[in-house]
Amino acid sequence: TSGSGKTIAKAFLQSGYGGLVLCAKPDEASEWIKYAKEWGRSHDLILFSEGSRFQFNPLQYETTRGGKGAGLTFNLTELFMSVFKMGQRLSGSTSEERERFWENSLRRCLNRVIDLLKLAGEDLSISNMVEVLSLAPQGEETLLRINKIKDESEYLKWAESDYFIYCLCAAGGNAETKQQERDLELIKSYFLRDFANLDDRVRSTIREMFLGFCEPFLSGILNDHFAGETNLTPEVTFEGKIIVMDFAVKDYLVSGIYAQSIFKLLWQQAVERRRVDNNTIPVFLWVDESQYFINEYDSIFQTTARSSRACTVFLTQNISNYYSYMGGNEAKSKVDSLLGNLATKVFHSNNDAETNDWASRVIGYDIIAMEGGNQQNSAFSFNITRGESFSMQLMPQVIPVEFTTLKTGGEENDYEVQGIVTISGHRWSNGKNFRRLTFKQRI
Repeated sequence: TSGSGKTIAKAFLQSGYGGLVLCAKPDEASEWIKYAKEWGRSHDLILFSEGSRFQFNPLQYETTRGGKGAGLTFNLTELFMSVFKMGQRLSGSTSEERERFWENSLRRCLNRVIDLLKLAGEDLSISNMVEVLSLAPQGEETLLRINKIKDESEYLKWAESDYFIYCLCAAGGNAETKQQERDLELIKSYFLRDFANLDDRVRSTIREMFLGFCEPFLSGILNDHFAGETNLTPEVTFEGKIIVMDFAVKDYLVSGIYAQSIFKLLWQQAVERRRVDNNTIPVFLWVDESQYFINEYDSIFQTTARSSRACTVFLTQNISNYYSYMGGNEAKSKVDSLLGNLATKVFHSNNDAETNDWASRVIGYDIIAMEGGNQQNSAFSFNITRGESFSMQLMPQVIPVEFTTLKTGGEENDYEVQGIVTISGHRWSNGKNFRRLTFKQRI
């Protein structure tokens, strides 16, 4: 953080980049305020924090942002699912076969709830979604009442006290195009047949999964800043602004992870959508203690980040953090895929064997001359015969133990932090694909 991280942050700020900063530690925001002041970017800093005037409603943003794909039900549902799966991961659940059934069931439910609110012309808000699902038919009694109604006026009277019925009536009145009529039939068949006739335990589980996910958005910072209007969007970073998400994980726990992960995902997608030319301002994503925020989409983003003029900086203590927080049976392959797409790697002092072995393998092997020798003493004289030999062997260019002895900064090291840097496709002046560098903590 204070070595290579601070050096890179200074370069971004002095070069006029816009950016998004996620916060894990309580002092992260204050550090960036200090950076911005020190390097002349205070006027570009936006502190998104509890009690600030800023709000970002992800559903409203995705529905109204404009452009191709805006407001598509599938995209809105996947936004929910990405955050839901992160919550599952944090709680220790895995994405094994038994979990996939429930994920698919929840995804289908979300599709129909979102479609119903959109077709009814209602606000696509967390509270409205909760109200719809809470009042949706849950057995034969409600279905019989619906089927017995012959007069539209009875529906309208019922709709005055039942939000689900109100939305169903409004959707029926708004279905004008063939696509809207098809959407309405899907909504009816799901809620009035499939969902209502599910086994009570299955239906209750789907409801509880959905309501449990929505619960954090009904109070606290997620309700105050992520469930109302939208007056701050990711696109301001394209103009050189720097958004600091001051919802530190150590202070806000899971709510802080949800808030920042939602904004991060939609920021990444906005970066991928923007048109790039010679005048496009580069942007950066800065994530210290990044194990809290990584997800499967990061690998996808990194494949096109360079062409979008976007720099990603992920800092973490060791690779084992990534494996642990990614979770699931495929955690290692997902982490390896992500790290493979990060072209520049800086390895600092580390005592984690997994990380040091991995770093040694990433830097790679080379044919190195190994010196050997022998000595013979004659039993009948004082003559000693010595011999030297050399053999060429394929050896690691940097052996794992070397990472444990790099300087770690502080007064005892003259505020110097050592790192071994490797960049994909780059050969340094020493002829190698890596180089030992020293970073000044006081710059």
